[in-house]
Amino acid sequence: KDVTVALDIGSTNIKVLIARLQDNNISVIGTHSIYGSGIKDGVINNIDLAVESIVEVLNKGEMMSGHPVSKVVVITSGTHIASLNSSGVVAVSSDDNEISESDIVRVKQAAEAISLGANRQIIHAIPKEFIVDTQRNIKNPIGMTGLRLEVEANIIHGSSTILKNITKSISQVGLSIEQVVYAGYASAEAVLTETEKNLGCLCLDIGGGTIDFIIYQKGTPSFCTVIPLGGQSITNQVAIGLRTTIEKAEEVKLKYNREY
Repeated sequence: KDVTVALDIGSTNIKVLIARLQDNNISVIGTHSIYGSGIKDGVINNIDLAVESIVEVLNKGEMMSGHPVSKVVVITSGTHIASLNSSGVVAVSSDDNEISESDIVRVKQAAEAISLGANRQIIHAIPKEFIVDTQRNIKNPIGMTGLRLEVEANIIHGSSTILKNITKSISQVGLSIEQVVYAGYASAEAVLTETEKNLGCLCLDIGGGTIDFIIYQKGTPSFCTVIPLGGQSITNQVAIGLRTTIEKAEEVKLKYNREY
């Protein structure tokens, strides 16, 4: 229970990170990264090759950590990711009008009850603020008293077809999926401080083939998207400009990036 395994299906690489939570401290006990065959821009285009890549990276992570992997948190990206803002409202269910965890669950479900189309799947429903009767800007209403509970939420969603192909590839390895997380949201939660989130900021995660783009306002995400450009695009332009190979252009890019 104290070990978590993250599998990042990136735009060009597949990465695994195995971490242990002990005495409220997180220790990384295994990690590995490989160029992901069968994926492009975060989307699986060849399930057999993707399965081989996942098996290879997991085996290396297991060897380093000494921990067998049975379930993973999947980090995903791709240009199919999008977001929209939604709201939900419910009546407080208890006789004394005190808001409980069950009310929070119901109001989130109400916010998720939107028409996204048959080929879309909700990845995250992140509350931006709760409203109790007429009182706004509430982050945690549990224990408060009111008749009406409302939530303003940011809904991050993706293509159900693409997400099912990721799920199928991982299930063929014999793993279960604990949770699916949008890569831009994971990056922002890892690097942004609470002050930066509250003041409002843009977090860009530049990958090999895509850029994850997420905006925070008043402490929570308000918009995200994925741009189909990344480090590989820079390498390609260097190769064209210098009339050289992709491999040499990558070396030049990395060298001068370090120097300047």
